[in-house]
Amino acid sequence: MSEIKSVAIAGASGNLGAHVFKALFDANFQVTVLTRGQKSETYDLNVKVLEVDYTSVESLTAALQGQDAVVSTIGGEALEGQTVLIDATIAAGVERFIPSDFGSVSTNPALHAYPVYSSTAKIQKYLAEKAKTSRLSYTILASGGSLEDILGKISIIDFNKHRAELYDGGDTRISSTSFANVGKAIAGILKHPEETKNRVVHVSQAILTQNKLLAIARELRPDIPWELTRVNTMDMMQEALASIGAGDFSFPTIIKFVKSTVFAGDRYGAAYDVTDNELLGIDLLTEAELKKLVADRLG
Repeated sequence: MSEIKSVAIAGASGNLGAHVFKALFDANFQVTVLTRGQKSETYDLNVKVLEVDYTSVESLTAALQGQDAVVSTIGGEALEGQTVLIDATIAAGVERFIPSDFGSVSTNPALHAYPVYSSTAKIQKYLAEKAKTSRLSYTILASGGSLEDILGKISIIDFNKHRAELYDGGDTRISSTSFANVGKAIAGILKHPEETKNRVVHVSQAILTQNKLLAIARELRPDIPWELTRVNTMDMMQEALASIGAGDFSFPTIIKFVKSTVFAGDRYGAAYDVTDNELLGIDLLTEAELKKLVADRLG
C-alpha cells in the first residue's frame, strides 16, 4: 500500500489517546482529531479537529475523507461501537485501521468467549472479515500491561502500603509497555504498513514478575517489612466469573478477572518472547530505568 501520511484518531483526549496523539504528531503525520463535541483541549494549529457522531456512519464517513489511516483509542462501553467507525473507514476509502485493543491477552482465542474479552474479540473478527471484502487492512497492537497501570492505578505490588497479593507464587512473566511507547509503536506501524498488514504485532519494553518488582523494592528499602498473601489465579477467575454471572460488572470485579488471565502462568501468553520492537523502534527498559520507576512509587 502507499505511504501513510494523514491519520485520524478517535479518543485522543483519553489517558492513552493523548500519548498516541503526541507520538503521531511528533512523527510528522497530518493528524485529525475526531471528537464527540466541543472539548476544552487545545491542539496545534496544524491539527484538524472535527466534531462527529460516533453512532452515524454518514457523519464519520464525511470526517474521514482524505485520510490514510484511522487509529482508535476509545474505551469502555464504546469498544463494540467501533464497528460503525470501521464501516465509515471503509466507506471513506481509508486503507488502514488500528482498533482500540492494546492489552496483554485479548488476542488469545481461548478467552474470546468471556464477557470481559468479547468486545475486543468481536472487533478482531469484524476487521478480519472486512479485510477480505474491501480495501481495508488492519493492525492489532498487543502491548502487554501498561507500565503506568502495573506500577500505579492497577498496581500488582502496593508500593505505598507495602503489601502484595502474589498470584501463583509471584513468578508469572508479563510483558509491559508505557503509554508513550504504545504511541511510538502505533507511529511505527503506520510507517511500516506492509510489514504490519492484517496481523497482530507485539511490543514489550519489559517482561516483569511480581517477585522481581518486590526484590527491587526490598533492595531499595531493606528496612521495610512486607505483608504478602498468596492467591491462586484459577480460584480468582472462578470468583470473578461468579460475580459477573450475578450481574456485577464493577471495576474491581473486572480487574480481578483480567488479573486472573494475565497472571495465569503461560496459559494465555502474557509474556512476549518474540516481539516487533526492532521494526517499530521500541527500546527495552533498562534495569536502572525500572529501579527508578519503582523508587518513585515506593512509600
